[in-house]
Amino acid sequence: MKLILPKLLLIPLLLIGEQALAQETERDLMDVQKQTIDYASPGVRGMGRSRGIVIGYERLPQFNMESESDHPEVGNGRARVRRHNKFFVRALAPIMNKPNNKLILGIDHKFEEFNFESVSPASYSLYRNLEDKNLKSLGLQLAFLHSFDEVRFMLVRAKGELNGDYTRDNVNVSDYLKTTVDLAYGWKRSPDFAWGVGLQLGYTFGRQRIYPGIMYNRTFNDRWGVESIFPANLRVRYNVSEKTLLYTGYRIEGASYNLYADEPPLSQFNDIELRRTDIKALLRLEQEIYDFLWFAVEGGFRQYYRHRAFDVVGSRDELITNTLAGAGYIGIELYAVPPRKLLERSQNR
Repeated sequence: MKLILPKLLLIPLLLIGEQALAQETERDLMDVQKQTIDYASPGVRGMGRSRGIVIGYERLPQFNMESESDHPEVGNGRARVRRHNKFFVRALAPIMNKPNNKLILGIDHKFEEFNFESVSPASYSLYRNLEDKNLKSLGLQLAFLHSFDEVRFMLVRAKGELNGDYTRDNVNVSDYLKTTVDLAYGWKRSPDFAWGVGLQLGYTFGRQRIYPGIMYNRTFNDRWGVESIFPANLRVRYNVSEKTLLYTGYRIEGASYNLYADEPPLSQFNDIELRRTDIKALLRLEQEIYDFLWFAVEGGFRQYYRHRAFDVVGSRDELITNTLAGAGYIGIELYAVPPRKLLERSQNR
């Protein structure tokens, strides 16, 4: 009995030890799984690589512009837009890059340049102001992507822009600041399919409002896919190869600019707001030049939906209603992407 009793006491101790070892092994396996989990994101297979620095130029050929105003001193005007140019530079960089949390900082600068001819009357104030000062935008944004697990993700983006006809001598942040906030919640159903719902507080349709959106990114096979945030944009993608991508679709663009005219009759209004919304039907080619360097050529037809000036920023009272004829456009971009070796190294960690 003296020998049997100690042996019987060892049995539960051994069982406890085996259970503890099994639990520890299970915890180790869970830790490994957490480290190797493929966290959800909006991207799908076949999409182009994320961009770091982008330099772009867009040009529209000649088109007609007519302006009407009920204000007797402002009056009506018409002109031929000889040239409408757009230039932009954008830079994006990760300031936090964890498997399930990413924080991206972005800076961009762009401006629109108008050149008029056949102006009637010759001194029409709005055209003179646009040609002399141009429309500028200087923006700073932060985008945060949080992945809850392999399926669910959340995206938050906040952006502030100085939009208007300011010059170096008269920049005032409070006079020109415009803010945009995007919120989205999505599901990554497979490497080829991600979708989500969201809201934007922004200027897509000219005046700052809350706009709903549905994200739908899907790759159907090795060649075809769709990338969209409906109703703002939709593109059908064709992967010619790993280095060549073709797109067709549409994009809605909107903006709001604060104007401060220093000559009559517009000078009697302290802060005019110009709001525009246009729709572009597009064809786009993206081509790799070198591992980390790509260029894009885009062309199509732009149709203005709204282009109006208001007597006060945020007002609903139209001062000038502009009618712009539709026109073709062409744009080019040069941009840098992460090198393949860097992407492969991050995926193998």
